[in-house]
Amino acid sequence: MSRKLVKGLSVPVFVIVALVVISFLTPVWFPDYDVVVNYLKDEEGRLIAAPPFSPSEMAPLGSDRLGRNFFLLLLVGAKYTIFAALFIAFLRIVFGFIFAIVYTFVPSIVRRYVKGLGESFQYVPLAIVAFAMLIPLESSFQPGFLPSGEYFVIQLCVIAIITTPSFGTYLGDEMKLYMNQEFIDVSRTMGAGRFSIMRRHLIPQFMRHSIVLFSEQVAQALSLLIQLGIMLMALGGLKIAEFAFTDLDPSNPVYFSETNEWAATISMNIRLIFSNPFLVLVPLAFFALIILCVNSISSTLRKVFIESDYAMVKVKKEKEIKEKSTTTVSTDLFTLKN
Repeated sequence: MSRKLVKGLSVPVFVIVALVVISFLTPVWFPDYDVVVNYLKDEEGRLIAAPPFSPSEMAPLGSDRLGRNFFLLLLVGAKYTIFAALFIAFLRIVFGFIFAIVYTFVPSIVRRYVKGLGESFQYVPLAIVAFAMLIPLESSFQPGFLPSGEYFVIQLCVIAIITTPSFGTYLGDEMKLYMNQEFIDVSRTMGAGRFSIMRRHLIPQFMRHSIVLFSEQVAQALSLLIQLGIMLMALGGLKIAEFAFTDLDPSNPVYFSETNEWAATISMNIRLIFSNPFLVLVPLAFFALIILCVNSISSTLRKVFIESDYAMVKVKKEKEIKEKSTTTVSTDLFTLKN
């Protein structure tokens, strides 16, 4: 591993890994992290505050509407958010590659319609499409017929499938350009079939770029999760709190998330953005931190694995051209000398 790669990946990878490790350890360090606090009292036993508590009343970031420590909830939910983005990115790579293979080898007439389908997804907000497709599942989740864990996985799969056509079309166009290379034509001339070309040339080329594509898809998945959270679509679903305050208005229920995933946190607090903006802005800040780290990783990987290869090929070609231009042939090479 080159020093440039280690230097570029050390900080962002450390931040992401540290968040995941802390997320698993938080329930061990703070077993009562999700304890509901109905009110705060002073030393004399008088009520001084009701949830959501401010950062000064419950350090360091206050509480949610149930009186739970907001910072600890975000730490616990970090692993679900990060793993969700990784899982969606992985499925997009797998489904996108299959889609691109089919797109590359289908007849041109079919490819034209498939490309139109893929391009249409680039202009339609995918968050709205995902929201419309996931809403029917709420009817199964809310009554309790569908467990939160299964609902969480189904949501991730649906999101990945929805975002596949646009990514698969882009990847298919890149594969189509790659298939027009001269050495591919030579392989066809020598009798290589489609499966042989795919196994010997296309898949190795894709695998070299897959790690860069994966990191880019993680950032896009995180961005899509933010949009779904703002649209009140929470990964793992939201449930109405039955252990809230006795004077709770039934027409204004309090929601909570079993996973405490960051998009779910935004969903259950988006209505409080004007009265308690930190309940929405803090999860967005955590999202921004992870996206910044992922983009940094993606930029480093692209420079090391892709741009450096192109630079080496360019230098090699320039060197060959220079050698050809500086090579001179003596006029007396084929002259008989005494």
